[in-house]
Amino acid sequence: MSFHDYSKSIREGISKAIGAELDEARNLYPSFSGDSPGMFDLLKKYSLAGKMLRGILACLSADLFTKKAAPGLLSKPRSISSPGPLQDSSPEQIPGHNGTEGFKLAAALELLQAGLLIHDDIMDEDSLRRGLPTMHKRFEQESSISGAHNPAHLGEALALCAGDICYFSAWKLLSGFGVEIQRLFSQELVKVCLAQARDVRFGAHGRFPELAEVLEVYAYKTARYTICLPLAAGALAEGRADALPFLEDIGLNLGLIFQLRDDYLGLFGDEARLGKPIGSDLREGKKTPYMILLYPLLSDSEKQRFDSIFGNESLSSADVEYVRTLIHRHGIDKSLEKTEREYSQKAKTALSRLLSTIPGLNQHAAAVLKDFVEYSLARTN
Repeated sequence: MSFHDYSKSIREGISKAIGAELDEARNLYPSFSGDSPGMFDLLKKYSLAGKMLRGILACLSADLFTKKAAPGLLSKPRSISSPGPLQDSSPEQIPGHNGTEGFKLAAALELLQAGLLIHDDIMDEDSLRRGLPTMHKRFEQESSISGAHNPAHLGEALALCAGDICYFSAWKLLSGFGVEIQRLFSQELVKVCLAQARDVRFGAHGRFPELAEVLEVYAYKTARYTICLPLAAGALAEGRADALPFLEDIGLNLGLIFQLRDDYLGLFGDEARLGKPIGSDLREGKKTPYMILLYPLLSDSEKQRFDSIFGNESLSSADVEYVRTLIHRHGIDKSLEKTEREYSQKAKTALSRLLSTIPGLNQHAAAVLKDFVEYSLARTN
């Protein structure tokens, strides 16, 4: 089974867990002038619209340490090239995928992600998310229609409240798990916030940071949170702390690929698939590895035009194309593709070590995890 097919097979279970939590909250909490039900309905729709990568990875990690196969996994063992004492599996369901604990853990991750995205869009001053107005822009539009004073400020204030609700709803779900998992979440989310603070500071200064500085931010803001945390949470839910060093090594390398892919797609991807304008990072003046490696190689005339484009909210499609041409001309895309392949090889090596060292792994889930490594390099959205 491919990672894509595995994801499709469990999205419904994660969606139901998210919906159940927010529907319960809708009925549990007081309605202030009729606003509260609408807030929870909006957050439910928003949370269910994402790719659910983090929730899916948490389920996959839990499956990896469960001898029974999840619904939708192959009924016959699939051979994989990585060596290791893999256990054969029967096509029975596992407890985490009967709509209970495993999906609740996944739902917590997705609610945290929803809150972080809402707040991130405010900090980045983004107007679109998944092809629709960002949360603060949606609230701003509603506030403007209602005749509110300073609708832009009110929109941001309401979106901050919405993001906070996502965080606290997620923590309610996490309260059903052990202290070890809660501590893991707390520590990793603090790291996300510290890395985000560093990233915001990068944007407030004119100089380009060193590549190593940005990759450090990527490691803590994206890689550990997006890949390491879900994999570790799923393992801890199954009582397999012995696998954490291997999963962290896998996750860190795949997470760095994930962010570098995001940077690439933000310049060269398909706008319809991304759900946001191509070149938005240029418009916002984000100091990605593409920009950091490109700038020192520019001629004086190229720098002059680049400086007029970078961070310009009114940049045109011709401006975006000009920067893309520079990236090709100076080989920045090829250089970073090589970096991604190096991270991929490190992830594959770590996966081989996991499979050869940790006993009792589910063969079907191991095959899906291996396919996820390949998927990370090839994804288009």
